[in-house]
Parts: sequence; structure tokens; C-alpha cells
Amino acid sequence: MSKRRKRNRKWISWLIILILLIGAGTVCYLVWDSYFRKEDNTVQNESIKEEEKKESSEAEAELKSETPEKKKVEQYDGEDPNQANELTGVVTYAGVSGSNLIIRVNIDQYLESGQCELTLKRGGANIYSSIASIIGNASTATCEGFDVPISKLGGGNIEININLKANNKAGLIRGEANI
Repeated sequence: MSKRRKRNRKWISWLIILILLIGAGTVCYLVWDSYFRKEDNTVQNESIKEEEKKESSEAEAELKSETPEKKKVEQYDGEDPNQANELTGVVTYAGVSGSNLIIRVNIDQYLESGQCELTLKRGGANIYSSIASIIGNASTATCEGFDVPISKLGGGNIEININLKANNKAGLIRGEANI
């Protein structure tokens, strides 16, 4: 009978252990190196930040000593409406809410006071008139608003005319509403 020779496989387990130890050592070295490198970088970064603060405070002191002139705000889209000879605007809302016809107007110019005269027409005939004050907003103006009872108007298409008067200027805003 023949005997089979047993192979000793202990060297494979020792080789695996050796590879694991080398891998663990490499990982430990990389972690240790990156940790201490970060500390060195933070110390360097702090000194750089302190230098930048000193430079920026010196630059701010120089800027404060030189008083810059205020720049005039430029209008980029067309001419300045406040310089126009007549008042302009638009009906921003004209619709029925409950039992009233609500009319809201925006005026292109900035005005502190003035008068809005509303005239509603149907078929060329006046059917309603009202007057409201002009109210100034940040850069434009508006009429106080008109809430017209529908019972005074009836149904159908209505032509809206609003005459504006303020600061020795006048203008007309037109619109339509359907009841």
C-alpha cells in the first residue's frame, strides 16, 4: 500500500498573517501621518489667517480715509418716467369681487399727492364717476382704489377712463372691464 504524503500548509496561513500585518501597518501609518499633517496645516493656516486679517484691516483703514463719492443710480430701461411731461400708468386690476367692481391703478411716476378721477362709460355714455386721492409708494404711485357697486352699473362691457392730476401734470389711463 502506498502512503500519501501530507503537505504542510502552515506556510500559507503564515503568509496570510504576514500580509494582514503589513496591510494593518500601512493603514496605521497613513492615519497617523494624515492626523499630524492636519495639525501642522492648521497651525500654518491660523498664521496665514492672522496675516490676512492684518492686511484686510490695513486696507479697510486706507479705504475709510478716502471718502468715495456716491454714485448716481442709473436707469437702464428707457427714460426716467419722473421727467416726463405727462402722467402715465396702467389699470392693474379691474374685476368683480362680491357685489363691487374693484379697480386698481399703478402710476409710473412717483407722486406724493394728487387726484384720480374715474369715469366709467358704456356705449359712449357716462354711467359712473368718482374721485380718489393719489398715494405715493416707494418709486411709483397709485390711486386709493375704486370699489364701485355693481348695482349702479348693470351688466356688460365697461370702458374705464382715469384722469390723473398732480404736480402741474396730467395724464389719462384707459382700461376695460366686463361685468
